[in-house]
Amino acid sequence: RARLTDVQTTFLRKLARRTWSFFETFVGAEDHWLPPDNFQEMPAAAVAHRTSPTNIGLCVLANLTAYDFGYISVGRLLERLTNTLQTLESMERYRGHFYNWYDTRTLKPLLPAYISSVDSGNLVGHLLTLRAGLQALPDQEIVGPRLFDGLADTLRLMEESSDPNGSRQLVPVLKELLSMAESRPRTPAAMQAALDRVAASVARIGGENAWAVAFAGQCRDALDDMALLLGASEADHIPTLRELLATSDNANARVESLDRLADRFHQLTDIEYDFLYDSARHLLSIGYNVADRRTDPSYYDLLASEARLSTFVGIAQGRLPQDSWFAMGRQLATFGGDPVLVSWSGSMFEYLMPGLVMPTYQDTLLDQTCQAAVRRQISYAKKIGIPWGVSESGYNAVDSQLNYQYQAFGTPGLGLKR
Repeated sequence: RARLTDVQTTFLRKLARRTWSFFETFVGAEDHWLPPDNFQEMPAAAVAHRTSPTNIGLCVLANLTAYDFGYISVGRLLERLTNTLQTLESMERYRGHFYNWYDTRTLKPLLPAYISSVDSGNLVGHLLTLRAGLQALPDQEIVGPRLFDGLADTLRLMEESSDPNGSRQLVPVLKELLSMAESRPRTPAAMQAALDRVAASVARIGGENAWAVAFAGQCRDALDDMALLLGASEADHIPTLRELLATSDNANARVESLDRLADRFHQLTDIEYDFLYDSARHLLSIGYNVADRRTDPSYYDLLASEARLSTFVGIAQGRLPQDSWFAMGRQLATFGGDPVLVSWSGSMFEYLMPGLVMPTYQDTLLDQTCQAAVRRQISYAKKIGIPWGVSESGYNAVDSQLNYQYQAFGTPGLGLKR
């Protein structure tokens, strides 16, 4: 297992909190609780009001992950997921599939109306993962175990954006939060007192700092959720939702909501594969043009690509034969003396995205390939003086509306395409 230093862990946690702020800021009523594809700051601030099945899948999992990291309560998680689900259930689909792109303000599919095999597979894989996460929540304590870690992440970002005097004043508050993360308050009363205390301290120091406002929101969210479920209870420990079923109507309602939500999201994974699958090649077509009623003549035929998630979930659902897994190409290159599976463009997305939700087995060819792809990215980036982690990305060319253009970028030696 990787052993991260405290500095590395802090860096990654701050990055996670900044990443959640994208969803917090931009996934809202204006876009029907769907994630806009991107936000660009320069040369003019602009939100791309379009979304894809992959974006949607990552968005719903971001909500679940935000709970895991201590950024939101289960109540807020339920609220955000319910809003997104109501939108998804109202959107036009084809044989169970969501279209490749939608306008997030009108909810109309963008033309040409197209079904992407890989996007559909990404969404199904993410929704199956979400369902399992929702089903686990009733057996977790009603206050997330990482609440104080999550508050510390927000406070660190506030510290970075404060003047020197404000930063100094935040040091003891951060120490207190980290101490509470190590040894959490054991009772609801102690938890409430601790949250009230740190919220008051930060409010005095932070004023209108955006991260101070976010910190206050996290504290208030946790307190409100606890009050809703416990009422005036003087419990001697932090209970799970399941423990409260005998005494709390609100806990019963929440468990029922979680069950319904898990089932409704699961219903969206019921998609047809037959019109995308070539039984002679045992491969999925890249997609299907709905207007022309035409299956794309090209196929996803590399194991080292994001397409392996689509094939994996199709097999898991009993909709595709296992032969399709073994039909994907395993062309090899070498890096550092190790055999590495070749991808189309050598991008990090192709190698690493499926691993967000798929099992990984140590010392297999796929695992070895992903490790080697990262090492190759690092060595190539050092050689030419650029950041590593190259993937699909916006780049420095703009259209007439000053929107950045987009394409896949990869590392030479890993991709079939340069």
